[in-house]
Amino acid sequence: MPLLHPTPSLANVFDRLLSDIVTGTYPPGARLPAERDLSRLLGASRPTLREALRRLGEWGMVRPRRGSGVEVRPIFEWSVDVLPAYLKLGAPQGTLGPLIRDVLGLRKVVLLEVIRLVAPRLDEKKLLPARAAVERAWAARHDVATFVAEDFECIRAIAQAAGTLPAVWMLNTISGVYLEIAKTMTGAAMVPETYLDTYRSVLAALERGNGTAACDELGRYFDHYDRRLVAAFAEVSS
Repeated sequence: MPLLHPTPSLANVFDRLLSDIVTGTYPPGARLPAERDLSRLLGASRPTLREALRRLGEWGMVRPRRGSGVEVRPIFEWSVDVLPAYLKLGAPQGTLGPLIRDVLGLRKVVLLEVIRLVAPRLDEKKLLPARAAVERAWAARHDVATFVAEDFECIRAIAQAAGTLPAVWMLNTISGVYLEIAKTMTGAAMVPETYLDTYRSVLAALERGNGTAACDELGRYFDHYDRRLVAAFAEVSS
């Protein structure tokens, strides 16, 4: 009796195509194989393949061309969701450090501007969930992935406390990318010893309605923390 090979899941098909595009097997401008051929190549059903392609389309990576199949879109049209896979699989030699610095720089700008925007709408009572997230983050500092998740939750809780839905939704969008990147980090030394004092100071400034002081304090912390993250990525990639 012949052995039966399990049909790959949607996640497996998506990850295979994502990897093939990011690594250049199918470079920008290339046409993917015809659906029938690609389905056979991946061992996937055609409905599963179509759904994987639809999701890649949501990430700006592919688009159908009438009469000529599915085309890989230019890299500058991709969405930020691609970033973790690109850092892991596709970043050209020597570009990882600058990419990480850019990611962290954008994160710093976004989070500080969120803080600046919502500061006038906050008070001590509204900030209790953010304080709880800070304490959970510090308690989990020996598990960097959990620490980063709770740390990010603190900023999200601040935006939520101010009732600014656009800010919350934007943070929700980038959180998955940031947390996926954080999975590569290891070691309690990644968490600065100033973390708890810094965030307590930030939240105290926000309770006073002083968004400028909160941003200044948090900006200095990011500068210190980000240097550690860049060094950690350099070590992981070496």
